[in-house]
Amino acid sequence: MKKIRIFALALAATMVTASVTGCGSGSSSGSASTAAASGGSIKVGLVAPLSGDSGVMGESQQHGYELAINEINAAGGVNGKKLELTTYDDQGDPQKAASGAQKFADDESILAIGGSCNSSATLAMAPIIDAAGLPDLVVSSSSPALTGCSDYFFRMAVQDNAVGPQMAQALLDRGKKNIVVFYPNNDYGTGLNTNLKNYMEQKGGKVLNSLTYLATDQDFTAQITTAKSLNPDAIALCGTPADSGLIIKQLKQNGVNVPIIGGTGLYNSKTVEIAGDSCEGIYVIGVYVANNPDQKVQDLVKKFQEKYGSVPDGFAALAYDQMYVIAEAAKKAGDKLSRDTLKDALKETNYNGVTGTVKFDSNNDWVRDYLTLAVKNGNFVMADQ
Repeated sequence: MKKIRIFALALAATMVTASVTGCGSGSSSGSASTAAASGGSIKVGLVAPLSGDSGVMGESQQHGYELAINEINAAGGVNGKKLELTTYDDQGDPQKAASGAQKFADDESILAIGGSCNSSATLAMAPIIDAAGLPDLVVSSSSPALTGCSDYFFRMAVQDNAVGPQMAQALLDRGKKNIVVFYPNNDYGTGLNTNLKNYMEQKGGKVLNSLTYLATDQDFTAQITTAKSLNPDAIALCGTPADSGLIIKQLKQNGVNVPIIGGTGLYNSKTVEIAGDSCEGIYVIGVYVANNPDQKVQDLVKKFQEKYGSVPDGFAALAYDQMYVIAEAAKKAGDKLSRDTLKDALKETNYNGVTGTVKFDSNNDWVRDYLTLAVKNGNFVMADQ
C-alpha cells in the first residue's frame, strides 16, 4: 500500500495537476516496473526548469546527472546495463511539472525520476509519482509540506526548517540582530522566510520587515527604499540567483552597505555574474564548498570545469551524488530491479559522496548540517566566523 499524505499546501497543486493531466487514479506500478527492469538500459527521467528564471538550477542538476552517468557507464554501468537520462523542461511551472511527471509515470521504461527544483512544481508532481509507484528524487524543493508526502519521494535537498535557522544564526553570531528579509512570493520564498523569522525572533533578534516580490521582477526600488528606511543590521535573501543577484546589485547602488546573507539558492556562479562586484563579501548557506581539499571534491570540480566550463554549484554536486545513489540502489536490487525494489533499496542508502554521507530518515529526507560560505574574490569559500 502506497503511503499518501496530502498537505494543505499540496492540495491546491494536486487539483491543478488533475485538471492538466487527468490523472490520479492510483494505478498499480507492476507492469511499469517489469518493463523498466527488462530493457537494455536503466532509464531515469528529469523534470526540471531547463529554461526561464529558474533554469540555472535545472541546468545544474542536469549537468550533475550527466557527469555521473558518463562515469558510471564508462565503468561498465549497473549490473551490465547503461544508465540513460531523458529530460523534460517544466520551466518552473507547476502545471508543466505535473505534465512531465505524468509523461514519465506513463512511460513503462522509466525506472525513476529526478525533480523538480521548485517546491510548488514538486508538490504538483507528488500525487502523480505516488499513484504510479515511481521513485522521485530531488536536490532542491525545500518546502516542509513535502516531508512524508509519498513513500516514493526522496529528498537530498536542503530544507527550509534547517536553512532558515542557519541563516539567522550566522547573522546572530556576527552580532546582527535587526534584519530585513526579501523573499519571492512562492512556496520556497514564503517557507524560508517563515522559518528564518521564527528562529531569529526566538533567539532575541528582530525581523524589521519581510518584503515580498515576484520571482520575475527586475526592479526592486520600492522594497529597497523600505528596507533602507528601517536601517537594518543586515539583509537576508530567500530567493534564487536571478532575482537575488539583481537585489544585491540594486542594494549596493542605493547605498545599502550592510551584510547580506542568502539561502542555498544563491550558491551559484550566476549570482556573482549578475551582481558583479556587489556580491563580494555576501554570505550564503551551502551543502559543499568547491575549494574543499578532499580528493573526491577536487576530482568533481576538475571534471565539471573541463566539461561545462564552470565550477559546480551545490545543485550540481548534489545531483552528481544523487545519480550515484540511484546507481547503487539499482545495483543492490540486482536482477529483481523494478520501481518498487529500487524504492526499497533507496531507503537503505549509505553513500559517501562529495556532499557528505547520504542516509535517508523515516520520511525519506536526508537530514544534515549545512555550511556558511562567503564570496571572496568572486569565489565561494568557507566564511570566517
